[in-house]
Amino acid sequence: GRLLWRHWPALLACFFAQRVAYDALLFGAIQLGETGVLLSYAAIAVLIVSQLVGAIAMFLVLRSSMPSMQSPDGLPSTLGQRSWMRVLAVALLPFFAYYAAWGLLEGIKRDFILTYQSWVSFDRREPLQDILALRGLWIALVVSWALREVSKRRFAATQHGAWSLLVAACEAYWLFVGAAVIARGWAWATAWWESRVVYVTLTTWWDNPFVGLVSLAPLKRALDPAWDALSTAGGAVVMPLVWLAIAAIVYGMDLRRRGRLDRHDARARLVSRRYRNLHPVWKTAVDKVSGGWNGKGIPILNAIRLVLRAGLPALLVLCVAWALLDFVDAHAWGMATAAIGPQPWDDWRVLGQPLSLLFNGPMSLRPALFTQLLRVVLLAATFDRAIAGLRAARA
Repeated sequence: GRLLWRHWPALLACFFAQRVAYDALLFGAIQLGETGVLLSYAAIAVLIVSQLVGAIAMFLVLRSSMPSMQSPDGLPSTLGQRSWMRVLAVALLPFFAYYAAWGLLEGIKRDFILTYQSWVSFDRREPLQDILALRGLWIALVVSWALREVSKRRFAATQHGAWSLLVAACEAYWLFVGAAVIARGWAWATAWWESRVVYVTLTTWWDNPFVGLVSLAPLKRALDPAWDALSTAGGAVVMPLVWLAIAAIVYGMDLRRRGRLDRHDARARLVSRRYRNLHPVWKTAVDKVSGGWNGKGIPILNAIRLVLRAGLPALLVLCVAWALLDFVDAHAWGMATAAIGPQPWDDWRVLGQPLSLLFNGPMSLRPALFTQLLRVVLLAATFDRAIAGLRAARA
């Protein structure tokens, strides 16, 4: 509450700057779509970077009111009081990598596809699903790869934030085009597998599983509700912890690293030491099996360990408040329209604009003002309390 009260004007400015950049770049992407989809993807890559910059800016706005950011004690690898451009350059690339790894770009992708199908004339449309049929695909990929390499070297030499932005834009371009190629290959592989006899047999067995002459269908029906509840609870816990790890990256603590908090946790230090002493053959096997877990599971575990430094109530407040904000995202529009009641279309054209900005509409794929600001201050406050707990544990 204190963070929101002190910084709501700056947070609003960042949010509206994000929204204006989103609309302008999406409009530019659609205009370029008349010439070629690959040019549209270039504008979408810049759009992604603008949204990431806006999100990082919101977190950095709150930094001056966070006690953990004012004292270097207890915060490993803090960004300290560097300039905004320098902080942006340091935080943007790991932020983008983790943001993309958790599939948080799907809203932008769906919004572009829907707008493209609605606005681009039929005779100028290109097949978005058949990425390999696009004109100049390989030339565009080579150019973006070369530009990325040059930008990475210039960033390493100068540490200027503009080069970091260009690197992120090139990686976003590769992500959009490469993801489309992978999706097409995955769809082909899925269709091939689902046409096999083995898949049909397994599907039939799963509908009515049995062992010998004993059917397991009653047990399956009994376990399905428990599994659904466990999956729902897991989803409610994982996403706030993912975003806490993202906030930690912005504030200078990379939770993607194994053992980032080991010096504050004797048990984790013991496990890490035993892992390092494994036979090379076993160690290689563990690394192969746990490749995906290392990329996604380690940050979640570190986020749990970090937030528990602030106490179990802080973890519960984070997860419950996040779930409430999800509920607001899902139902606030319907509740508001029901409260307003039936109105003429001309009146709805006026009322719908601020309402759709404040809450998520039925076709909205962008964060709403109300929940976006509350999520940012919730994550920043949780991180600040966690660092305070980490400092106390260290002492």
